[in-house]
Amino acid sequence: MGQKMKNAPVYFALAQVRFNPLAVLETYVPTIQDSLRKAGYPDFKPSQLAQLILGAPMPKPAVVTRYLFLDASQTSGFSLDQASFSYHTTNYDTFEPFLTAFFNGLRVVHGETVLSYSERVGVRFLDAVSPLPGETVSQYLQPYVLGLTDRLEGRQLVHSVSETRTALGKTTLVGRAIIQKQETPGAAFPEDLQPMPLKLTEKSSKISGTYAIIDTDSWIEDRENFDLDSLEKTLRSLHNDVRRSFDLMITPHALKVWE
Repeated sequence: MGQKMKNAPVYFALAQVRFNPLAVLETYVPTIQDSLRKAGYPDFKPSQLAQLILGAPMPKPAVVTRYLFLDASQTSGFSLDQASFSYHTTNYDTFEPFLTAFFNGLRVVHGETVLSYSERVGVRFLDAVSPLPGETVSQYLQPYVLGLTDRLEGRQLVHSVSETRTALGKTTLVGRAIIQKQETPGAAFPEDLQPMPLKLTEKSSKISGTYAIIDTDSWIEDRENFDLDSLEKTLRSLHNDVRRSFDLMITPHALKVWE
């Protein structure tokens, strides 16, 4: 997830910032959409999402409008709603162009709306650990995230999940390893990322059988004046935490195969 790997396992990456609510977001959308279209994201898709409003005596459903701005291949793009902006891709290269793309979009939004503060910044990566023919997942992952995989002889694996959540100050790091057997091809996405508006790359769309998903999520919750330079430093730091967690989960054999 740092230097370019020849057979990189990353199949999804996301960067997000949450900011002060924009009650009249729809008035800014036409200008934002035109700027992002010219920047290479012509596929514009407004969508309605149902969310629960918590904190009330009885949680109430609310409809949130989300605007998607995708590239022509529908493998990369931006998501914007009243209080957050994200860049996500299924065609990840390395962190530098990923970060550049995120800030190119964020500058468009900030330039039009003049955001006041940020209150949550995060990055998330999904890696598909798909063994080569004749190999097993246990050759790619460290024993402490394998659970009882390959241990219960005579039983067929449905799934195995390992999760470690740690905190440091206002930052949180979550590292998950999900091992599953899947008959239909196509790397899977966790339920909280559904519906997934992006298309998988050809490589990721062929993944099936018994494989693992390394799901690494790192974020900071802290209200600060909106500042692009500060946000960049934060995202780089969060990415370093993600990379550290990822490296601790995998084996030297995995690195050899991917590099």
